[in-house]
Amino acid sequence: MPDFGALANLHGSIANMGKMRKRNQAKSLAQKFGVELQDGEEDLSASDLTQTLMSRAKEAGKTDEEIAAAMAD
Repeated sequence: MPDFGALANLHGSIANMGKMRKRNQAKSLAQKFGVELQDGEEDLSASDLTQTLMSRAKEAGKTDEEIAAAMAD
């Protein structure tokens, strides 16, 4: 008989690893734009997150050329 508690713990660990990876990727993108990642933004779709961060970068005074360069990296 399988140990369902151990299976649940393994599933939780794998899910947390995925969340941390997604958060790290979102933070990396925010750093490229020179802005801070806000709570919950890592849960946005990739296109929504990109648009949000681009908008925040423009509000912070980044030029379209600087934003394009960040996207090219």
